[in-house]
Amino acid sequence: MSEDTAVGNPEMEYEKWSVQIRRGALSLAILAIILDGESYGYDIMKKLGQEEYAALQVEPSTTYPLLRRLEARGILEGKWSDASGKRRRLYYVTREGRLISRQMVKAWRSLNDQLMRLVKEAGLE
Repeated sequence: MSEDTAVGNPEMEYEKWSVQIRRGALSLAILAIILDGESYGYDIMKKLGQEEYAALQVEPSTTYPLLRRLEARGILEGKWSDASGKRRRLYYVTREGRLISRQMVKAWRSLNDQLMRLVKEAGLE
């Protein structure tokens, strides 16, 4: 589907926007889940599958590539574990990942505050 397909189609435009917003949010959500511990991909999906996180629900086809990207960037560290009787990758947030997560939260808050101010000024709230 081309970029131009969304032109004149509000629903498609909304979907495109929603996907872009979720991409950044999911990285921060994953870091928040495992910041003070460790987690497997399945545990992360289970947490995000809870009703109170419905907007952040994620499929395995999104979760595992994202975990690999965060690991490749040095934000997460993964190690293989056989503790449960089956081989799974256990993820930790690195020191650099902790620093980045704090920056991400600060940027997210600032962006949200400014955006909501504009939304309120426009009478959309």
